[in-house]
Amino acid sequence: MTVTSDTEPVRLNRFLAQLGVGSRRTCDELIAAGKVRVDGKRVRTPGVKVVPGDNSVEVDGVRLDKPARSLVLLLHKPTGVVSTVSDPEGRPTVIDMCKRFRNRMRLFPVGRLDINTTGALLVTNDGLLCYRLTHPRFGIPKSYLVRVRGGYSDTKLERMQKMVGGLDPPAPSRRTRASVELVKRLDKVTILKITLVEGRNRQVRNLCDSVGLKVVKLKRTNFGPISIRNVPLGSVRPLTKKELERLRRTVSIGANTNGH
Repeated sequence: MTVTSDTEPVRLNRFLAQLGVGSRRTCDELIAAGKVRVDGKRVRTPGVKVVPGDNSVEVDGVRLDKPARSLVLLLHKPTGVVSTVSDPEGRPTVIDMCKRFRNRMRLFPVGRLDINTTGALLVTNDGLLCYRLTHPRFGIPKSYLVRVRGGYSDTKLERMQKMVGGLDPPAPSRRTRASVELVKRLDKVTILKITLVEGRNRQVRNLCDSVGLKVVKLKRTNFGPISIRNVPLGSVRPLTKKELERLRRTVSIGANTNGH
């Protein structure tokens, strides 16, 4: 393999999982079944390394890396919808919400929101863009408004702030890149703004739980430079040209596209 991009190699099964093709186990099964090709050659080893943007990756004959027409959608995810391509339990998915835009394209979510979290989620057919937007190396901030109960105090806020390392690149001793700030105190709930650069599963909820605050509502308001403002709950729309240019600049991908 000749590496010509500035993106580091990644295991094939991990790359497919990051693109929302399925869980790591599902991706292993697809590879073992001979349904995945790299640069036109069938691959049956999950640990094969690929370089997103350099190597062509196909699943069931559908290319995931370089679509002829790049499409990026912004959706305002409601609760009860899962952030996967398909769901074995038959629950509605974010891809179901994008049916009118699919037009025979293979779409996948950019990262995930858990089933009880609402807000900004991107969906695309552009594998390289999806990979870069979800890779910690590119440090894309995601902001959340969090309603909590449980006896909020300034001391608890300070404890949370000490548990994270801020949004700047961390020193070796620092923890997760994130920030926590107070937005508003109400009679029964408190609203916080938490911004993550290196997000992990249920990280916002776990952070609040660690100081005795229970999350009663969680909404992602921003994915990098893209805001959910003025997008109604349950709605989907393509990014504007300016939004797409800003998004691509954040991960150093040329802004010119053949579609939205």
